[in-house]
Amino acid sequence: MRLLFSQFISFLLSPLVWILILIVWQFFIKSAARRRLCRRAAVFIFIVFGNQWLLDSYARFWQPEPPNLSKQSAFSCGILLGGYGSPDGKDTAGYFNASADRFIQAVLLYRSGKIRNLLITGGNGKQEVEEFNETIWTKQQLQIMGVPDSVVLFEDESANTADNAVNAKKMLASADLAPPYLLITSAYHMPRASLIFKNAGIEHVQYPCNYFEGKGKFSFWDLLPNPNILHGWNTFLKETVGYWLYKIKG
Repeated sequence: MRLLFSQFISFLLSPLVWILILIVWQFFIKSAARRRLCRRAAVFIFIVFGNQWLLDSYARFWQPEPPNLSKQSAFSCGILLGGYGSPDGKDTAGYFNASADRFIQAVLLYRSGKIRNLLITGGNGKQEVEEFNETIWTKQQLQIMGVPDSVVLFEDESANTADNAVNAKKMLASADLAPPYLLITSAYHMPRASLIFKNAGIEHVQYPCNYFEGKGKFSFWDLLPNPNILHGWNTFLKETVGYWLYKIKG
C-alpha cells in the first residue's frame, strides 16, 4: 500500500500529467473563458517545464558537488543506497539500470582505498517483484569484481530511505565501524538522503554521483520547449517535495 501511494504521488508530480489534466478538463467546462485559461495554462507549463536550460539550472542548484577526497584519509565505511539494480522480468536475475553509477563509484572508492568497508542497504525496495532481491544480486556482482565478502555488510530489510538510515545505524554500531561514513547515492537523491541520515544521527560525508541532468554545456536549443524534457522534472519534483515534507515533519 505504501509503495502504491508513493507511485501515485510520483504520478501527480509530473508536468506531463498536469498538461494532460488541463487538456481533458477543458472539455468538461462550459465557460469559454475558463476553457481558454486551461489551454493557456497547459501551454505555459509546457514552455516552462519543457525548457532544458531551466531543468539544468535547477539540477545544478539541487544537486551537491562531489567532495575532493584527494587529501582525505580512508573512511571506515561507505554506505551505498540501493536502487541501481532492476529485475529483468524473467527470473531472479537482474541488470544495472540508469542509477548504476552509484554501484560503480562505490567499487572505485573501495579499489582506490577511500573506503575500507562497504555497507549495502535497501535490497527490498522493489516490493512488487518479490523474487528479485537487489542485495543478493549485488553480492554476486561484487564477487565477480573481486571485492571480498569480508569487507561488505548487507542490509536487505529496508523499503525506503528512512529504513535505510535506521537499519544502517544498527549495523554500523554492531560492526564497530567509527564515523564519519561516506554516503554514496545519486546526486538528485542526496539532499533528502543526507537529511534523513543526519536526523538519524549518522555522521557522514556526502558523495553524490550519477548526475543525469545539469552537467551539459549550454546550447541555444536548450531554450526551446521540448516534450522530452518534461519527464526529467519528475525525479527532481518528487525529491524536492519529499525533502520539504520530511523536513517539516522532522
